[in-house]
Amino acid sequence: ADRSAAKKDHYRGLLHRRADGSSILIAQSLHEQREFRERLENATLFASITTAILGLAGAIAVGFGAVRRLDAMSDAAAQIMKGDLKQRLPTGRAGGDIDRLAEVVNEMLDEIERLMQEVKGVCDNIAHDMRTPLTRLLGSLERARRRATNIDEYHGYIDEALDEIRGIHKTFGALLRISEVEDGLRRSGFIDIDLKAVARDAVDFFEPAADEAGIILSYQSSTDEPAIISGDPNLIFEAIANLIDNAIKFTPKGGLALVEVEGDGHVVSVTVEDTGMGIRSEDADAVLRRFYRAEKSRHTPGNGLGLSLVSAIARLHGMHIEITSPKIGTRIRLVTAPATSAAGQRARKSYSRRM
Repeated sequence: ADRSAAKKDHYRGLLHRRADGSSILIAQSLHEQREFRERLENATLFASITTAILGLAGAIAVGFGAVRRLDAMSDAAAQIMKGDLKQRLPTGRAGGDIDRLAEVVNEMLDEIERLMQEVKGVCDNIAHDMRTPLTRLLGSLERARRRATNIDEYHGYIDEALDEIRGIHKTFGALLRISEVEDGLRRSGFIDIDLKAVARDAVDFFEPAADEAGIILSYQSSTDEPAIISGDPNLIFEAIANLIDNAIKFTPKGGLALVEVEGDGHVVSVTVEDTGMGIRSEDADAVLRRFYRAEKSRHTPGNGLGLSLVSAIARLHGMHIEITSPKIGTRIRLVTAPATSAAGQRARKSYSRRM
């Protein structure tokens, strides 16, 4: 048996012939090396098969997970398409590409929902604000038909109806004006303008109205240099005019209204400050929305669109609005960067040479 096993084994040997003619043979069995190689090959094969199985299982699991997530996203998207804007795409904690995409889409849906709520609010406010003048208009026409007995009475009722129609026309005109500004088409006509000159023109325009209301309207500037900005002079005038109009409207007789232009080379601002009823801090953002009217101003004539137009003009010009109410009155500040164009620089240099 030993001889049979030996025949199957392989040996590695070294034969050395001596000087006396004898030979020395040194041999080593290769059985252990062959056995080690076989074990290594078996282990490698087993590891490869195991790795392949685990990799396949992992790929299947990841694939099923991705399919489930895509199915969940598809279901959420289907609900959104049906009008459920509260739905959001599911996100995981892995932070992968799909998660980042879902987060971006969810942020977009948040903005769409906000805009839809704003549109709904505007529609509700239009319906609410139009109901009263339309009711009065209908009443005037009904009275003209039923009660008028002569031409003068007819004219009186018709004049009442025309006043209501003019008010409605003014409201829709303001809405269209805001939409026109928000479209951004007026940006192509921007030029370099002196904010100080525009503010002074607005103050001069409203001085008669302020005198009639018993309001002291004044203008001042913290700088002698021109406050050059890039913008549409008519829109800037309109924004300042709306702020002055509100200051006069909501300030009691004997009060003050101040228009101030400031500039330090880094920012340029125009501020309209009054000693009127003021705006509560919780209403500071809301008053910029269409048709919003704070509780204290509900009985004051107006349609709640003036500050919305100011906000639209400010956004068009890259301005930001600061609304604060000290102990007395309201302070509204429009802040922007000075013009950096060559024309703006020339205007400032020309002023410096004159000085």
